[in-house]
Amino acid sequence: MTPTVVDPTDRAALAEALEQFADAVTERDDGTLVAEFGASAHFAVEPDGSVDAGMALHDFEGPADRLAFDHDGGSIDVEFDADSQSVVYTFRRP
Repeated sequence: MTPTVVDPTDRAALAEALEQFADAVTERDDGTLVAEFGASAHFAVEPDGSVDAGMALHDFEGPADRLAFDHDGGSIDVEFDADSQSVVYTFRRP
C-alpha cells in the first residue's frame, strides 16, 4: 500500500493520520500533537513541524519536511533535507 504523506504543519491532515496510526492521540496546550504507545513510546509533532519521537532504545528530535505513514506496516518515516541530502528516520509502532 502507498504511504500517506503528510506535511507536518498541516494540523488537520496530521491529526487524521496520527489517529489512524495510534490508539491515543492528545494535543498539548502548545498545540503539539502526541501519539502515545503505553508508558515507553511516543511520537509528537510540534506546530512548526518538528518531531520528538522515542522509545526504550532510541529517540529522535529534529525537523521534518514530510511524514510518510505506513498504516499497514506500522511505521512513520520522518523525512527532511539536510546539507543537500535526504535523511529519513523511521519510527515503528511498538
